[in-house]
Amino acid sequence: MVENKAKLESEHLDGLSDHPHAVYDPPPGLDKALSALALVAVDDGAPKRIGYLVNYSFHIWYQILLDIIARRAAQYGATVVVRDAELSVERQIEQARELLESVDALILTPAATEGLEPIVRMGADKGIPVVVEANPVDGMETLVAICDYDAGYALGQWVGQNVRSPAGKPLKVLDMGLPTLRPCLLRSDGFIKGLQSIQPEAAFIERLNGEGSRIIAKRRAAKVFEIHTDIDVIFAMDDETGQGALEAFREAGLNSDNVSLATFGLAGNGEKDLLMSHGPLKAGAAMFPEYVAVRCVDSVMRIYGGEPVSRRDVIPALPVTADTLSKYYPKVDGVWTPDLESIAALTVISTCTQE
Repeated sequence: MVENKAKLESEHLDGLSDHPHAVYDPPPGLDKALSALALVAVDDGAPKRIGYLVNYSFHIWYQILLDIIARRAAQYGATVVVRDAELSVERQIEQARELLESVDALILTPAATEGLEPIVRMGADKGIPVVVEANPVDGMETLVAICDYDAGYALGQWVGQNVRSPAGKPLKVLDMGLPTLRPCLLRSDGFIKGLQSIQPEAAFIERLNGEGSRIIAKRRAAKVFEIHTDIDVIFAMDDETGQGALEAFREAGLNSDNVSLATFGLAGNGEKDLLMSHGPLKAGAAMFPEYVAVRCVDSVMRIYGGEPVSRRDVIPALPVTADTLSKYYPKVDGVWTPDLESIAALTVISTCTQE
């Protein structure tokens, strides 16, 4: 269903040693879960070949999107062609120019906060639907994404209400971010504001660029823990950088009973298992990548059919704990499986506080 996926995987393994390629193992009940969400009504002329321009495919979040986009497209009788920009704006624009000659629609995860406007314009010039995921692009018709600042704020409030420094002092927080992407900055900004709304003296001690990589996050966090041995909270814009920082914390000889991990995503099975172990990972802002992928493909079909689409198709995101995880990801035959009907039923805000 996905063209050239194996080739993309080998390119990343060979060329990006600091970005090990995540492996997504789809649950056996996934197709059944997908079939529970109604398809958009389309005719025989609906897009049969959809291009997906991903920003970096090595990450577990995008491994899930790649798989689910292909599965959802197949439900419409469509195939998916993937190109990976490896976080290069120039490469992504060239890939778009190539794909727009051979596809009926395009899904775009921008490689950076700015500079991808030409792709939206090229799609409009050719009359090809372009659906943007995660990061807004000027001129876009629709964006499928969470409200990053608001989700960060909610997670920060959860930490403020449930985590206290063992020393009884203001919480000291390490921020593992990705400053090249605005949504990730908004998550960090929202988190600290939400935390400070409960504990006003809490503060970021260091803000690092983990680059979405467990290895890079571990390397950079290790230097922080040589100086700051009393970090109370590791906040991360994604699961993998949070786990890399946690590994560095432990390898520094620090007591992981004294640190709390709060991350965005809860995307892979490992993240869910870590949450259920009742260790440092206390809560994660669940972003439901499976539902994001469904909405991306459905938005393509809505645009094709002339249905109105929101400029921002807001995806739910909320703090999830070991006590609430099974509401959205029950174990079916022993495997974490998304309950897409429950996820789709979650209430979302109509307007994001910040974009």
